[in-house]
Amino acid sequence: MEAVFRQAEKSERFEAEIRELNLRNARLGAWFVMILVPFCSVLDWLAYPQRFWEFLVLRIACSALCVPLLLALDRPWAGRYHRVYPVILPLLPALAICLMIYFTRDGASPYYAGLMLCLVGTSFVFHWTFREIGLTVALVLAFYLAATLPNLSLTSDQRSMGLFINNSIFILLTCVVLYFGSRQHHAIRVREFVNRCKVEAQREELSRRNEELTDTLRRLRETEAQLTQSEKLASIGRLSAGIVHEINNPLNFVKSAVFLLKKKTAQMPPELAGTVTTVLNDIGEGVGRVSDIVSDLRTFAHPEARAAARPVNLAAAAARAARFMAKAFGDKGARLHCAVPDDLTALGDENHLIQILINLMQNGLDAQGAGAFVEVSVAPAAGSRLELRVRDGGKGIPQEHLARVFDPFFTTKEVGQGMGLGLSLCYRMMQGMGGDIRVTSRPGDTCFILNLPCAAPAQS
Repeated sequence: MEAVFRQAEKSERFEAEIRELNLRNARLGAWFVMILVPFCSVLDWLAYPQRFWEFLVLRIACSALCVPLLLALDRPWAGRYHRVYPVILPLLPALAICLMIYFTRDGASPYYAGLMLCLVGTSFVFHWTFREIGLTVALVLAFYLAATLPNLSLTSDQRSMGLFINNSIFILLTCVVLYFGSRQHHAIRVREFVNRCKVEAQREELSRRNEELTDTLRRLRETEAQLTQSEKLASIGRLSAGIVHEINNPLNFVKSAVFLLKKKTAQMPPELAGTVTTVLNDIGEGVGRVSDIVSDLRTFAHPEARAAARPVNLAAAAARAARFMAKAFGDKGARLHCAVPDDLTALGDENHLIQILINLMQNGLDAQGAGAFVEVSVAPAAGSRLELRVRDGGKGIPQEHLARVFDPFFTTKEVGQGMGLGLSLCYRMMQGMGGDIRVTSRPGDTCFILNLPCAAPAQS
């Protein structure tokens, strides 16, 4: 059925091309007849000067009949009757020539050559079909015989009869050549059209294959980037394992020493105790920062073993993260809006998801000044997936940095404001939950998209 439909579609297209070609050439043919037919009155002056004015009137009338044909080409229905033009346009000058042959009373008139000129000229202008050329040739022969036979009956001149037969044979042979030549040219046009359709089909197939190849290459690059990222994280994990072990032991000694010194301040004079306590608090704060860094490195070195993914209510997880960040947003006068439906659940680890949301909220808050705004929303994704989006209105991430935001230790914050491990941890935790994280950014709109497997709706 599909092959039949394609064949019908090709036939319609071929017919449309012939129609367009016929209409375009009909305009050219009409102008040729309008100009050349009166111009050939020079031949009348040389061959039949006594009938010059009669023949001139015939030629002008022939040209005038082409005017309505030319105007009709601009009408909508011209396309429906486009096959009439290859028949009418050669018949108009042929009829005028046959009338001139008749009025000369000369059965052997040399004007028969004008009939051959009409047929040959039209065959170059139009793409005749078999029926069109057959009808045109038959009518031209009929016009010629109707114009010459009455004249031959009025004379017994054998020479005139011989010339008539000679002229008739020339016209007939011309018609035969044109008829079979038209059949051959029509077959060539059909083959050319079929070959063109095959080339177009092959081009479309190549284009489709090229798109598939381009898409495959894009996915391969994405996979390669993910593998590279995973390899980077694995390398950092192996590196940080040694660092954690070497730093953690002396760090515990420092913590114990600070604790003992704080107890000793009770035995010191008040004025000295206050100074020492301040110094010890500063030391404790610094040790706490080092401890946090070591904790982040430990996460890289020894990822926590987790059970199978469980349904996580996204609205509840977003609400808990928002409660943790409420004071930070309040202190800065910023707004935090969570637009997560209550009945959406995803498969993953709730604690990790909350940690990721807190990290992204904090980054969004840090990226903005007064009037900061962070929004958490949900959008459907392809397949049985969900997208949890965290959007902020900060200055955005430069395009040259987008590919590196999830790299460990990459940060654009000032020294002392971040280690560049937060987004790397988020990336690693999302991978562990069977999800993915990506970012889009432009000035005034940065959006982190968490892609998670979808679970069944939460039961009320």
